[in-house]
Amino acid sequence: MREIQTAVFIENPLKWSAEHPNLYTLVLFLEDEKGNILETVSCKVGFHKFELKDGLMKINGERIVFKGVNRHEFHADKGRAIDYEDMVHDIKLMKQYNINAVRTSHYPNHPYLYELCDQYGLYVIDENNLETHGTWRYGQKELEDTVPGSKPEWTENVLDRCNSMFQRDKNHPSIMIWSLGNESFGGDNFLKMYQFFKDNDPTRLVHYEGVFHYRPSEAASDIESTMYIPPADVEKYALEAEASDQPAKPYIICEYSHAMGNSNGNLFKYTELFDQYPILQGAFIWDWRDQALRTKTEDGVEFLAYGGDFGESPHDGNFSGNGLIFADGTITPKLIEVKKCYQNVEFKAVDLDQGIIQIWNKHLFTNLQDYALQYEILADGIQVRAGEVDINVAPLETKNIALGFKLDEMKEKGELILTIRLLTKESTNWAEAGHEVAFEQFILREGVFENQNPQLGSFNIEEGTADLVISGGNFKVLFHKETGDLASYQFAGEELLKSPLRPNYWRAMTDNDRGSQLDQRSATWREVGMNRKLQSFIFETTENQIVVSVKYQLPTATKSLVDVKYTINSFGEIVVDSTIIPGANLPEIPEVGMLFTMDAKFDNIEWYGKGPHENYWDKNKSAKIGLYQGKVEDQYVPYLKPQECGNKTEVRWATVTDKRGVGLKITGLPTVEVNVLPYLPIELEEASHQYKLPESDKTVVRVNLKQMGVGGDDSWGQKTHPEFTLYADQTYHYQFNLKPIQT
Repeated sequence: MREIQTAVFIENPLKWSAEHPNLYTLVLFLEDEKGNILETVSCKVGFHKFELKDGLMKINGERIVFKGVNRHEFHADKGRAIDYEDMVHDIKLMKQYNINAVRTSHYPNHPYLYELCDQYGLYVIDENNLETHGTWRYGQKELEDTVPGSKPEWTENVLDRCNSMFQRDKNHPSIMIWSLGNESFGGDNFLKMYQFFKDNDPTRLVHYEGVFHYRPSEAASDIESTMYIPPADVEKYALEAEASDQPAKPYIICEYSHAMGNSNGNLFKYTELFDQYPILQGAFIWDWRDQALRTKTEDGVEFLAYGGDFGESPHDGNFSGNGLIFADGTITPKLIEVKKCYQNVEFKAVDLDQGIIQIWNKHLFTNLQDYALQYEILADGIQVRAGEVDINVAPLETKNIALGFKLDEMKEKGELILTIRLLTKESTNWAEAGHEVAFEQFILREGVFENQNPQLGSFNIEEGTADLVISGGNFKVLFHKETGDLASYQFAGEELLKSPLRPNYWRAMTDNDRGSQLDQRSATWREVGMNRKLQSFIFETTENQIVVSVKYQLPTATKSLVDVKYTINSFGEIVVDSTIIPGANLPEIPEVGMLFTMDAKFDNIEWYGKGPHENYWDKNKSAKIGLYQGKVEDQYVPYLKPQECGNKTEVRWATVTDKRGVGLKITGLPTVEVNVLPYLPIELEEASHQYKLPESDKTVVRVNLKQMGVGGDDSWGQKTHPEFTLYADQTYHYQFNLKPIQT
């Protein structure tokens, strides 16, 4: 018998992705001399050209941008013993949220993952199983006793690890780059590892971030790579490369935008730089999933456990709660922000009066005719016009598109907002038809707040020794003269307030806040709203309104002053006008606003502003202006450790009502930030786990001028960016309107 080996290629019906060539199945089989098949073996392969050309990483001739994430193999119930379905879940979510690349931090992943990346279309940095974090220190200049360094006794070991990864994974077309390992400093062993890959696989590039810390090992990486570098320093690299007469390496950030707790603020700053400078070729968020284990308390309460919950020591607390999805696989609002910042299409206004926009197709190989372009126009949140436009925008092309409306022909009143959405026309292996891949909003006409009760009636004033009572029609407002508090607000006999309005300058500290020591630095602001001291209480009346003016002194390190003016009309509407003058040399203010509570039965919220998910000053690109509603308890976001959550920015108005529709309407003048939760900020930050939060008997309403951005460059020192920080060197003033309602 004579064995003959034959190979054939069979085209896979599933495309790798629109950005990549088809997959093929390579079949090897053995035949005897009569043509009988004795044995077969197969694997899927694909073909592309990935190279370093003209100083840039290019795939099939086009500059690539990695819109990436780092991924640990983890599951809340299975630990690291994940299965195929878990990996499919991860890959589909990544595709749905515009992530195009995975770094297998910090070890080769399960073989199935690479097959899925081949099939669904994700770029991969395959990372060698090597990390010696702790055998060296940041700022170290010499090798000293670093492992593996240049130690000959480690050479065979590290080369064996490289070879094992290479031999197992070499046929996967999704792998673009081999990574030598993670945070292990430098030395000759990295130069030898680099040379191993170059000798065995010249078709791929080699990455190692450690050369940033030890430049004598510069030749061990084809790519300049850093971790947790602020956007300004990323741009500095690009500018220096442009100014130099020496060629520079293409640049990626192998870890950035640390997603611990309520984080990933100012992500857009990085992604805008990747579009602006060709040499900046993307980054990988740390990381994909929270690492926490589902367990139960002794009395059977289920919760996600983190460092220290099993009595172990040492541990790092909730530091591994840094995922874009929770440990149980459900998404966080952070992932929605990533989707927006990572989208592959950009929309700009050209002539909104004529309905003309500009579309930039950032896809390398996909024409936008594969997608449906839909638009709608909202008038004060209500759809008044909608349409769909056929488009043909070639890869990397920019084109002006007429949507088919003219603003001067629109007779609708109120604020007009244009929303543009790009949707899949057909179902794919990762999303159903109609899946939104990109969007943008434009304000066509600003809104104007109008008093809903222009015809005023009469009201009564009763001034006693302790209280001032204003009533009229079906409302009653009571102030305590000794404290200045607006302590009671009744409508149709229903009490709307559980506790008075008070100035508030504190939010529940986020993980990033604690990491940058904001909780210590700004501690003076924590309880000053509760400990305010009344300086004066006066009121004056006119025919149609009464104005109550209250002045407080705040016991900050250097005294601060607060003026609150309540203007009440005969229909019980109250305009709240608040001004704070911070004392000298005070730290930044976590938030500037007012806080009050309502009974827990007021458990419905509706708002016209950014939503539907939580959003913040530096993290609201993904939130659309619109009309939204929900339950108050659902505004809470279950971060691994309770912290600030649930905020809404650019709110025009919001209502908090009970099941009968009775409650309060809050209207910004012109906009406010609104946060409505079952918990006080101090209750949130004092609970180590969600199940330890107190059983709530209240709805906590915070109406803010602003709260600081959440930041996210890292979670162990980086502060919120200056433009999203409330510094105490200026006066802050804002207004909002309160109105009792029954919908």
